[in-house]
Amino acid sequence: MGSRLRASAERVVRRLWPRTLFGRLFLILASGMLAAQFLTSSIWLSVRYQQQLEAPTRVMGERVADLLGLLERGQTMQDVQRIMVNERFLFALHDRPREREAVRHPRAGDVEDLLNHVLHERLPRSKAVALTGLHLRDDRGQPADWLSLLGFAGLSVDYALQIEQDSGQWLWVDARLPQGWQTQSGWAVLWDLLWRVYLVRIAIVVVLVMLAVKWVVKPLAELARAAQAVERDVAGALPLAEQGPMEVRHAAQAFNRMQQHIAVHLAERTRFLAAVSHDLRSPIARMRLRLELLDAPEIEPVKAKLRSDLSSMESLIDSTLAFIQSGQRNGPSHRIDLDSWVRSACHDWQDLGARVEVSGGTGGGQIDGYPQGLRRVLDNLIDNALRYAGNARVELARVGSQAEISVVDDGPGIDPELLAQVRLPFVRGEASRNPATGGHGLGLSIVEGIVTAHAGQIAIENRTDRSGLRVRVTFPLSNA
Repeated sequence: MGSRLRASAERVVRRLWPRTLFGRLFLILASGMLAAQFLTSSIWLSVRYQQQLEAPTRVMGERVADLLGLLERGQTMQDVQRIMVNERFLFALHDRPREREAVRHPRAGDVEDLLNHVLHERLPRSKAVALTGLHLRDDRGQPADWLSLLGFAGLSVDYALQIEQDSGQWLWVDARLPQGWQTQSGWAVLWDLLWRVYLVRIAIVVVLVMLAVKWVVKPLAELARAAQAVERDVAGALPLAEQGPMEVRHAAQAFNRMQQHIAVHLAERTRFLAAVSHDLRSPIARMRLRLELLDAPEIEPVKAKLRSDLSSMESLIDSTLAFIQSGQRNGPSHRIDLDSWVRSACHDWQDLGARVEVSGGTGGGQIDGYPQGLRRVLDNLIDNALRYAGNARVELARVGSQAEISVVDDGPGIDPELLAQVRLPFVRGEASRNPATGGHGLGLSIVEGIVTAHAGQIAIENRTDRSGLRVRVTFPLSNA
C-alpha cells in the first residue's frame, strides 16, 4: 500500500514538475522566497500581539501608580479599597510574596518592563513591579486565539503582580482589563494582513524572481538557439555573442571554436570527396572512350557489361556526393508554397509517363527552404516508390502548425527488421545487391539529411491497410 502511494506521489510530482530550466528555476526560487516571506510574516503577528497587549498594560500601569500614590499619601487600605477596588481590579496586602506561575506567558517580560516604565514615570521612587501571571482571554474566558488577535472576538488580559512595600509587606494585585476600543474591525485587520503582508509582497517576489530567472536563463536559451542553427547549417550559422558572465563567455568561446572546427572539417571532407570523385571520373571517362574504340563483334557482350559497371560507378559517385551535401545549404532560402510546388513536381513525373498521383493539400501552407534540396527529397521518394511498386501516391495534409507530405506505394514494403536501419547509408530495403533494382542504399539517407536540415522529420512505416510503404515527411510551417 505504501509503495503504491509513493509511486502515485512520484508520478504526480513528475507530471507537475516543469520541463524547462526556466520553469524549474522559477519554481525553486519562488518557493524559497515565498517560504521565507511566510516565515517573516510572523513579525506582523508578533507586532500585532504586542499592540494588543500595550494598551491594557499601560492602563494597568496607571492604575497601579494610582494605588501606590494613595498608599504613599497615608490612605488606609480600607479607604483605598473603597475608592479603587472592583471586580476587575482586586488588591490586598500580604506578609509574604506570592509564587510565580510555573508556566509564564512568552510576552511576560515585555509586559513587566512596560508596567515598570509607566509606574516609574509617575512614581520614580517606587519599587519594581514583579509580574507573577499573565493570560489573554476571549469573551468566554478561554485562552485567546487568532480570531481574538485579529479583532473577530473580544480580548481581555488577566494580570497578576506584586510590589514590595516599605513595611516589608507585599501588595498583591489581580486585574482583568479589556483590550479597549480599536479603530479597525476584524475584517479590516484581516484584509490588511492579506493585502500588505501577503498579496503585495508575493506579487513583488514573483515578478522579481521571474525577471531574475529570465535574465539568468537567457544565455542558455541563446546557446540552444545557436546549437540549433549549427545543426541546420554549420558553415552559415552566426557565431554566438561572447558576452555576459565569465562562465557564459567561456562557454560561448568554446562553442564558437567547436563550430569553426566542425565547419572546417566538413569543408575539408567535402573538398576531399569532390577531388576524389573528380579523379575517379577522369579514368572512368577514359575507360569508356577506350571501350568504344574496341569494335570487335565477339567482345560486344563484354563491352555491355563494362558499360553497366561504369554507369554503376558513376551513379555511386553521384549518390555519395549527394549524401555528403544533403545536410548543407544549396543556394538562398525561399518561401515555398507547398501545395503548388508538390503538384508541379508530380506533374513533371506524370509528363514522363510515371504513375504518380497527388491528393490533399495544406491550405496554402508555406515553408522556408531550399528548392533544390526539397526537390531532391520528393524525387528520391517518388523514384523509390516507382522502383519497387511501379506507382506512387503523394498525399498532402496540414496537422496543426506542420505540413505533412506522404509518399505511398502498393509495393512489397520493407522487412520490419530493416525499418529501423533503412535510413542508414548503404542499407537497402531489398535483399539483392543489384543497383538496378535496389540502388546504392543512399536515397533515404539523403532524404533524411535534407529534411533534418529543414527542421523537419521523416517517418517510414509499412502500410496497415494493405501491402506497401508509407514515407511521411513533416515540415514546420512558416505561416502557421
